[in-house]
Amino acid sequence: MYRTARTCIWSYTKDIKQNVMRTWEGFGVEVNDLIYNSGLAASNSAALTFATDRLKEEHEKLRSQLRILETNAKEVILIADTAKGLQILQQLRTQTAQFENELEQHSEWEEQELFPFLLAYFHRQPAPSIMPSFWVLEKDHQLGVSFIQSFNEAVNEVTPLVNKKRLAETASHLVQACLILNDHFTMEEKLILPLTEEVMTDLEHFFS
Repeated sequence: MYRTARTCIWSYTKDIKQNVMRTWEGFGVEVNDLIYNSGLAASNSAALTFATDRLKEEHEKLRSQLRILETNAKEVILIADTAKGLQILQQLRTQTAQFENELEQHSEWEEQELFPFLLAYFHRQPAPSIMPSFWVLEKDHQLGVSFIQSFNEAVNEVTPLVNKKRLAETASHLVQACLILNDHFTMEEKLILPLTEEVMTDLEHFFS
């Protein structure tokens, strides 16, 4: 939905419009398709503001879940009662699955709509490419997810006779995932929010 913004924002001059067409043709996308199949408002920054708010709101919701997961995982690490620790661990598996589902939905929205729009918008700017920054974000995200996968695998191997050390090791994978993903959201906001603000400034200058 955000792709239309770039097409319409820069279409007010002949030269920049050609840049837009070349950029999107490089992505294998027809400019007319962007115009007619997108929901991003071309006349103001309302839709981009909505996208920015969505990013922050979903991050806060995911952070809230991470805090719960981290707190419970640390309780498993510290608890002396292995039976109680095992019970908490099984609850964590369910909570983690829910978090994974919401994280995946959030990531799909970013990767399919928000990130492609920003990458295309700044693709023709005479400034250093922002692509490496997005690459770092992706690797950071993958690292966090890999620790969640390690946690899930470790939980599947836990038996009723598990000892305290094994419980702690299992929970530690989830603690590490929480720390990495929480930092990831912060890094993402530090990159994305200034970019969206710059686009909105362009919109304001154009329509002023």
